[in-house]
Amino acid sequence: MNITKQCNNYIAWSIFFVTLINLGCYFAMQLGGYDLLAAQIVGTLFVLVFEIASVLVWRWVALKHRNMLPSFFTAVSGFRFLGALLVMTVWYLATGKENIVMFLVVFFVFYFVSLIHHSIFFSRMSKRL
Repeated sequence: MNITKQCNNYIAWSIFFVTLINLGCYFAMQLGGYDLLAAQIVGTLFVLVFEIASVLVWRWVALKHRNMLPSFFTAVSGFRFLGALLVMTVWYLATGKENIVMFLVVFFVFYFVSLIHHSIFFSRMSKRL
């Protein structure tokens, strides 16, 4: 199995899923009149930074320290959760209570889609390694 090729596929799929979510948000803004642009930007940046960073670290661990992969998967899940909590807390402190609901809806869509993508990809990769 070519780990670098799988890493590139993961990044490409991450970009594809983020693009789909952004299109959905765009249509929600057009049809429902919601202002989701800030939430879209934050969700997009969170997912892309986290997904790309985690797959690059995964590639390094898979190539150099394969026996550490179970610890890597646990650490990535914890860091993703803590990062999401940090983003939501900062957003709440910066904008206040009235703007948090729409942000949380959009951010959770980004978060859960990336979580599902991450889980499916890495469960397949752990079976192949």
